[in-house]
Amino acid sequence: MIEYYNAFKQLFCFKGYIICGISVKPDKAVITLKRTVETCICPICKRRCRVIETYTRNIRDLDICGKKCYITLETYHIHCSCGYYGIEKLDFLDKYARYTKRFVEYVAMLCEIMCLKDVVKVAKINWKTAKRIDKEALKKFVKDLKKVNPTQIGIDEIAYEKGHKYLTIVRDLNGGVIWVGEGRAKEDLDKFFIELGEKKCKKITVAVIDMWKPYIASIKENTSAEIVFDKFHVAKKINEAVDSIRKKEFAKADKEERINMKHKRFLILSRRKNLKPKEVESLDVLIEQNNPLYVAYLMKEQGLDVFDEEDPINGIARLYKWIDNVIEAGIEEFKSVIETIKNYLYGIVNYFKYKLTNAASEGFNTKITVIKRRAYGFRDLEYFKLKILQSCA
Repeated sequence: MIEYYNAFKQLFCFKGYIICGISVKPDKAVITLKRTVETCICPICKRRCRVIETYTRNIRDLDICGKKCYITLETYHIHCSCGYYGIEKLDFLDKYARYTKRFVEYVAMLCEIMCLKDVVKVAKINWKTAKRIDKEALKKFVKDLKKVNPTQIGIDEIAYEKGHKYLTIVRDLNGGVIWVGEGRAKEDLDKFFIELGEKKCKKITVAVIDMWKPYIASIKENTSAEIVFDKFHVAKKINEAVDSIRKKEFAKADKEERINMKHKRFLILSRRKNLKPKEVESLDVLIEQNNPLYVAYLMKEQGLDVFDEEDPINGIARLYKWIDNVIEAGIEEFKSVIETIKNYLYGIVNYFKYKLTNAASEGFNTKITVIKRRAYGFRDLEYFKLKILQSCA
């Protein structure tokens, strides 16, 4: 029996207290602690001070054998000559808290890997308490912008709710997500730069973004960074043009041609080098029978191959040559692609210089979507932003 008692003494070894009683009930276990000293230390000046009042508190702790565990103990209300007046400071318990620090850490750990609904079942607390504990833990965990010094950033947006409601996600290209803001207007991104500070903004040399004008305006106004447009957004424009041609050709094709064209969209829009031999064979049969589609496919492959060029000078030269080839081919659907490339040529050219993309940001966006689905959506936007920073920082 003494061995069991000693084991409990180790489990509930809190500074200034010892176990004086253990009570087990059908739904819970209660551990009673007794103070080892009658005086108290001021948390401000560290001197012994006068005790004004004694409080008996029931505090939730980690479960024991599947039962809720509560600790009953006395705490002091103190008044020190230095001016401090309030609750004494305890190593294992925050002021006014109803849970031990280790229980709070346990709940925060569960919240990182589970949705609140599951945490409530495991920890046997209500969802408001679980959310509050997690939110407070996240605030301590998340880095302040004062502690980061980004030199290369990636900026992207993600929809968090229907009705064109977006979050702006800023990532340090040498790390993870460092800031999440509501909206995707220029003023929304301006808040990031204001929070970061003018001195740190000047140190940003490169910003990788899509061709969203409000982001461009904010970057130019707040930094002297070179803007790099993600090659995947250029590729998307090219693929959209090819897909438009595919749809048009499908619409005017006869019954036999339609059967041959069905379920070939993936093959047409995929890079040839990524296809299997049988897929290449099937694709070749299709495009050889349709000249407009064949020309569009060749333009797409040439255009995307340009961005694989390792040498910046050759890459830029090949891009200009490809633009000339597309104009010469006179493909109507590619006119908007060429116009877009010409309007944003400065940022596309910078891609060949820096070879940076927002691919990791897109990966983070997928992770953020998973977080949102796991929680069945977030009504508390601040909490959602904190969860993003926790998972993607």
